[in-house]
Amino acid sequence: MAEEEQVKFVLRLTPGMHKKIKRIAKSNNTSMNKEITNILAQSFSKSSTDKLLGDIIGLLEKRTSS
Repeated sequence: MAEEEQVKFVLRLTPGMHKKIKRIAKSNNTSMNKEITNILAQSFSKSSTDKLLGDIIGLLEKRTSS
């Protein structure tokens, strides 16, 4: 599989948020960077799934009301 191009991005976190991410990353045996990218990927995946389900429900509601 081809390596995706990566972009460096500076992120400011509160000390509490930093500590949480560091703790979760350690428990998952991964880096903080990887943990943050995993969280973002899951977030985008969930929102696209939620939108798709909403669209399907809307179509089904139109069908039953027709």
